[in-house]
Amino acid sequence: MAELRAWRVTDRDAWNGFVASAPYRSFPQLWEWGELREPFGWTPTRIAVGDDPQRPPSAGAQILVRRVPALGWRLGYVPRGPVGDLNDVGIRTALLASLRFFGRREGVATVKVDPEATPDSAYGEALLAPPWRDAAKVQPPRTRIVDLSLSEEDLRAGMRRKHRQYVNKAEREGVRVEWLAADSSGIDEALRDFYRIYTFTAARAGFVARAKPYYDRVWQLFAPPGLARLLFATLDGERVATLFCFVCGDRVAEAFGGMTDAGADSRANYLLKWEAIRGSRERAAATYDLWGLATGGIAQFKEGFGGRQVDYVGARDLSLKPAEDAALRILLPAYGIAQRTRLRLSGRRLAGGDD
Repeated sequence: MAELRAWRVTDRDAWNGFVASAPYRSFPQLWEWGELREPFGWTPTRIAVGDDPQRPPSAGAQILVRRVPALGWRLGYVPRGPVGDLNDVGIRTALLASLRFFGRREGVATVKVDPEATPDSAYGEALLAPPWRDAAKVQPPRTRIVDLSLSEEDLRAGMRRKHRQYVNKAEREGVRVEWLAADSSGIDEALRDFYRIYTFTAARAGFVARAKPYYDRVWQLFAPPGLARLLFATLDGERVATLFCFVCGDRVAEAFGGMTDAGADSRANYLLKWEAIRGSRERAAATYDLWGLATGGIAQFKEGFGGRQVDYVGARDLSLKPAEDAALRILLPAYGIAQRTRLRLSGRRLAGGDD
């Protein structure tokens, strides 16, 4: 292998092209996710490792950095990354060195990573060993992934019998599914409907949604380049269930969703998810990620659509400035509690963590 070097990527298309095809890829490593987080105090930097900056990288990381209020110290976070050929020990070592160099240069005390690496992969095994240590959960450490290389008949057969019955029930009751893209008409009204359904679900399920402008910005960033899809189930002309999905290369991941009482009664949410899976396959996706398995009914609901359960190594920390890192390990939990309380009271917290 040629000598590896590291460089910063400043071209959006080049970065997204790399992420979309990289091993361990995931949508929070797309350029737009860094832009989304900037108004919340995170500054994104994209670092690549490879043998030639004029060629696609072997690995890379979108690092979000923010200053801890009052203390002035900095934290780094790599949401659902790093990504790339990280089962290769040489590439892994080069990327680790680049993270250390970046952290020292930017005054970062700790870098948290959270890739889609399983414990039985070479990448995952390395993350479970020093210099990495266990860290508080940010992204879901467990999910369910549906293989879309299967035929539609096999996908349907892989569902639980009761789920197939509910899909058929919704169809008989007249539920229809609509897909929206950036150029769809009436998108402002659709985003209002999405938020109405999502906040209704949040109140019922016990989580707190962010304010509507957050989701509007998600759409404004991700939809124009074709990286987001908004789906609705409608009944008698009313939108009664919704799903918001992200696209990263040939992978689709659902992120936000919900239903009204009418959507639950008609089983519209079952038909909606089935159509999201089936429609993603028709649009040439290779996998559909159900994005996290909560406990209880939500997990059972998702498991009924087939696929396989996947467990990741979870969030891991890399200490770069030992004294500050040690202090932050004590202070940040209290700060996090205060932040979550404030955001709950203001109604702006994103379900699944402030990532």
